[in-house]
Amino acid sequence: MKTRLAALAVGVMTTLGIVAAPVRADETTYYVAVGDSLSVGAQPGKGPTNEGYTDNLYAALKAKNPDLKLVKLGCGGETTSTMLNGGICTYGEGSQMKAAEAFLNQHKGQVRYVTLDIGANDTACLLDGDVACGLKGVGTIITNLPQITARLRKAGGDGPVYAAMTYYDPGLASWVSGGTTGQAVAVASVPLVDVFNTWEQAVYRLGGFKVADVNATFATHDFATKVTLPTYGEVPLNVARICTWTYQCSKNDGHATPEGYRQIADTFLRVVS
Repeated sequence: MKTRLAALAVGVMTTLGIVAAPVRADETTYYVAVGDSLSVGAQPGKGPTNEGYTDNLYAALKAKNPDLKLVKLGCGGETTSTMLNGGICTYGEGSQMKAAEAFLNQHKGQVRYVTLDIGANDTACLLDGDVACGLKGVGTIITNLPQITARLRKAGGDGPVYAAMTYYDPGLASWVSGGTTGQAVAVASVPLVDVFNTWEQAVYRLGGFKVADVNATFATHDFATKVTLPTYGEVPLNVARICTWTYQCSKNDGHATPEGYRQIADTFLRVVS
């Protein structure tokens, strides 16, 4: 009886020229964040937080796309090797890379944004002055990063906006902790970070990723502009930003502060909007 009544109603509506609105499909869209501890908003003593750059970026994007949802797949301590093969965080698929591929494949046409930050943990030993270890890490990145970008693009297709970031330079904190020698170490750290970022940017752009130049936002090359900080007195702008936008000067921890994460998010927003 219900079926006949429904058919009769449709017939009447058609006769009167009334067209029923089509059933709305699922309009949920996604922002997928992959990477290391920065992608999950890690801070000293807190681990992952909801104050990271991905959270801030998501809030800005959601304001224009109310149906947008954030999917955070990042892993604190992740290297390019563990991202591909697993070993730090637990994923049902075995690795962050496979988890990202699975999600992207399962939500074709629904993913609007994919962001990535990876590689800093491959070369973290540079902060301890171990150049040989750092160069070995760069070699690993040269092998792994093109695989990561290619696999993300293959799984996600041409629909999403893909963006990745350059890294700031925690080594600048040596300026306030080691006198004249510390200042020399801080200056020497910049070209090392430049080599790292130059390679990563090239891979990202060749892989179809936009680049959020966080290194530029942190003014890494600006030793000329002077800023006065309550704790450290007059220091170069690049040092001031490392000391206020990360915990490297105060806690020997390179993770961003809430303000630092907001600055990173703003840098991403300029390239994905």
